[in-house]
Amino acid sequence: MLLHIGADVSIPLDKILFVINEKGMAQPTKTYLERARKEHRLTPCVGKAKSYIVLRERGKEKVFASHIASSTLEKRWRSEISRAYLNEIAVLTISEAEQD
Repeated sequence: MLLHIGADVSIPLDKILFVINEKGMAQPTKTYLERARKEHRLTPCVGKAKSYIVLRERGKEKVFASHIASSTLEKRWRSEISRAYLNEIAVLTISEAEQD
């Protein structure tokens, strides 16, 4: 399952560690993002960043900036999780019906 974070970028849901909201960011969080930028672990977005998605890939943390609000990303995440759950239930239901 993938989470679309803007432009043509989608991230595997199972690799996401957390999402950071741009508004009201504490200084340690800003320092973390600046360090990621200096270490070339931050992928910028087109336009002004409203959120940052942190994921673990190949044992390292990567950060993606997104122009999409964190609340919208959460809604997309919930939608994908719900869709996967419904697909799983549908497969189980069909499988059980085929056994009868």
